[in-house]
Amino acid sequence: MSAWPPPPDLDSLKELFAAADVERLITDECPPDEYDPEAKHFYEDTKGLPTASFAAEQTLPLLEQLWVKQFMLNQEQLVQRRPALNALAQQIARFFGPEATPQVRERSQ
Repeated sequence: MSAWPPPPDLDSLKELFAAADVERLITDECPPDEYDPEAKHFYEDTKGLPTASFAAEQTLPLLEQLWVKQFMLNQEQLVQRRPALNALAQQIARFFGPEATPQVRERSQ
């Protein structure tokens, strides 16, 4: 039996980062892999951390630091992105944090 929740994997993080589309790059017709570098940095920076580290309140500061570095944001620009970054942190927590529950696809009838 494997531990629950599983640690974040790179492919899942890529999907979550793309779905969050914090910079609205994919909405503006950039390729869906536009956030792969950010997902990879996050993955590398958090590899091996315990499940408790993936609660949204622990993840948000990591995402903010990553965004400042990757997109060269000033404080005002970061504040504008905070709601989207918080939503991404919530999604990461939902799948990989201490409160994560198994996700089950519903069957079509």
